[in-house]
Amino acid sequence: MQQKFIAVVITGAICAVSSSAIAQNKPTSQDNPPRNIRVDCKNQQTQFDMNFCANQQARVADRKLNQAYQTLMRGYKGTPRGKQLIEAQEAWIKFRDTNCAFTSAAYEGGSIQPMVYSNCIGRMTSDRTKQLEDFAKNREGVF
Repeated sequence: MQQKFIAVVITGAICAVSSSAIAQNKPTSQDNPPRNIRVDCKNQQTQFDMNFCANQQARVADRKLNQAYQTLMRGYKGTPRGKQLIEAQEAWIKFRDTNCAFTSAAYEGGSIQPMVYSNCIGRMTSDRTKQLEDFAKNREGVF
């Protein structure tokens, strides 16, 4: 019973912090979740579990994006196209974050909002990773 109460309190705190951080465009506690929380993401039982697992999936997608970006950047480092890539990536990150904040704002105040935000981040990040990987395969551009 005490574990369920703690999970409810933590979920409420994450939701509250997430909504205010999204509005201020700052990292949330879900960006660095507590390390002692164990959730079986193959058997999610609560909204907290779904929020947590969506965040974990977004973090995995972000690591893959960073790897693809670094691989692509090695080929353009110190060139005008490298500068363009940096500018494009910075603009894309701003777009992604703003778009996902807008998308999840429809659920503002609800316990599902962090999951919607994380799912959006994960989906857009995976799409961008594929795009960067395609650029790396074809240095002239992707048609």
